[in-house]
Amino acid sequence: MTGQISSPTATNKVEINIIQGVAVKKLSILLSTGVLSLIWCGAASATTYVNPNGKTTLNLSEKGNNRRGFYLTKVGNREFLGNIQITRSEGAAGSYYYNGTFKDSAAGPGRKMVCSGDITIVRRQVRRNSQLGAEVTWKVKGGENCPSIGQTFKVNLVESLPRPNASGDYTSSNSNTWLTETAGSGTWPAWRVTSRDGQLNCRKTPNGAIQQIYRADRDTIAAELRGVNAITMANGQPWLRTRQNCYVRANSQYVQPVSMPE
Repeated sequence: MTGQISSPTATNKVEINIIQGVAVKKLSILLSTGVLSLIWCGAASATTYVNPNGKTTLNLSEKGNNRRGFYLTKVGNREFLGNIQITRSEGAAGSYYYNGTFKDSAAGPGRKMVCSGDITIVRRQVRRNSQLGAEVTWKVKGGENCPSIGQTFKVNLVESLPRPNASGDYTSSNSNTWLTETAGSGTWPAWRVTSRDGQLNCRKTPNGAIQQIYRADRDTIAAELRGVNAITMANGQPWLRTRQNCYVRANSQYVQPVSMPE
């Protein structure tokens, strides 16, 4: 991939900048309890893919009967939100194929612009580290003021698993890589125990009393996402708040993110 790729809502080649971090907050809404619940429910069944230079991000739910997704892009000075509905899926020879439809529209002031058409997503392992990748192809067929009707665009993405810093810590800056539809980027939803003894204390507060123990051979640790960011700093160390309302040390000695697709 180069620094420029094509988008369903752009003519020829344009640079797509993903709306992440602070920028994505422009599309945020005030989060009611209901919306926050939807964010966590989505976390249980969706993963996020990003292109290597971080300029295109797509969230895809690959479990259950309601397989769908969405993506965020920026084309020129316009921001776009796209929705994906999966209509057919099948697995073959180490890959998984999804076919469906998409519709994206420009946000904010300016001329109304909507594009729609067919989308194909091929999910497979990439590189020797078994990281999952997704090859996404848009075929633009219609819309309103859409300049790309009749064109086809393709982007290669990889699952955006968090990577620890040089100290092995997972902080909000390197772990909030899971894309939510309404609240920007949140903490990666699923983690596993990597402690040498296969056990990990979950504490009532960072460095506080032990509330429960996670076991490597039994438990997947779910991050508490009703506040979107599940990472808390205490005495210079990051801690991950879990769905059981307790905290584990957010360091690669103790936890690692889990790939979301089945």
